[in-house]
Amino acid sequence: MSSAEKGRAGENGRRLKGLRCQICTGCGLCPGIPREEGAAGGVHVLWDDGLGGEKRPVEGPARLVTADVGTTTVAMLLFGRDGEVADRYLAVNPQTAYGADVLSRIRAAEDPRAAEEMRKGVLGELARGLRRFSGLLEPGEKLYMALAANTTMTYLLMGWNPAELGRAPFHASRLSGAETEIDGVPCYVFPGLSAFVGGDIVSGIYACGLGRREELTLLIDLGTNGEMVLGNSQRQIACATAAGPAFEGGVNRGVWGADMVGLLARLRREGILDETGLLAEEFFDRGIRIGNVTVTQEAVRSVQLAKGAVAAGVEILLDRFGARADQVGRVILAGGFGYYLRPESAAEIGLLPSDLAARAAAGGNTALAGAFLAGEKILREGGTGPLQRELRDTVLRAEVLNLAEAPGFGERYVSLMALERR
Repeated sequence: MSSAEKGRAGENGRRLKGLRCQICTGCGLCPGIPREEGAAGGVHVLWDDGLGGEKRPVEGPARLVTADVGTTTVAMLLFGRDGEVADRYLAVNPQTAYGADVLSRIRAAEDPRAAEEMRKGVLGELARGLRRFSGLLEPGEKLYMALAANTTMTYLLMGWNPAELGRAPFHASRLSGAETEIDGVPCYVFPGLSAFVGGDIVSGIYACGLGRREELTLLIDLGTNGEMVLGNSQRQIACATAAGPAFEGGVNRGVWGADMVGLLARLRREGILDETGLLAEEFFDRGIRIGNVTVTQEAVRSVQLAKGAVAAGVEILLDRFGARADQVGRVILAGGFGYYLRPESAAEIGLLPSDLAARAAAGGNTALAGAFLAGEKILREGGTGPLQRELRDTVLRAEVLNLAEAPGFGERYVSLMALERR
């Protein structure tokens, strides 16, 4: 990547690539997200402080910091007493030197020295963010952090051996919420549900209020991994599928997933791309240039592979729940993917059934949103006990589905790679 491509420093610590942040916190500051109009790319945008709820003061003895430690990025927010974001710290996860996905990190961690280097690397980024925030405190103020991460990132952060996460039956023995200290700042780490459905998704479930609402909600978080949760206050089912780089700009030189979905939908409408994902003969070898983007056959196939897995996962979740697509009241698309995705484009290539696309809303960074709600509760209640009980009663009873073992997954996956409306 050239120095120009690596981005430039923008306002509020944002690292930009073109007009968009390289690291998305779901803040809505990028051009193209007209907050005042309540729509982004044709989809209603929900606020990050509980997805539509009113801002409320952060009570308690400390200023709240939230952190989302992802496989690719580290995102941190500092909140003022009024509940508004006062500052942000964004960085690439230094563990990417050991591989782009969690399985690569798990294999690397078989060497204790590499595991310790990965731990030190992410702790160093968190410490840099905390020191930045500490410089903004008033005399006598201190920090408290609520942190969400996927299961592998949590294991590496806490210094636990992640080997069990990378071999069948992929059991995670450490899923409880944890309390630790990072650079002298007390920190609550979200619990997880399984080896592949971690604390970031638990935080997202908490933010979306799945455990408190009767309305059936589908949460979809598409990044390096694709996690999905369907449920309400009575029942929740979660699953995960490997999405690879297709939805994070890793295929086609940084063209983000929502943009690729839109480009493929356009090529389908213009008859340049068929339902099998094959570009017209004259574009097969070199791809087709659209504006400043070249869509290659390799990029199309990458999106198809990820799209087929996600679409099959959604269908199997609905089947297991015993629900139809038209019974789902809300579809929340988490992260930067959701901000820019046009639901109609998602429906055109079959990423979402038309019934679900019509109810889609961008949820922003739901991991950070849930961490805010959790951290605010901890500070207000004076400890983690009330939060832990609430999570146990409303979220941690969710059923986790192994898609690879679900009847018919393979057949659905292959058939749903087709780029056609459902």
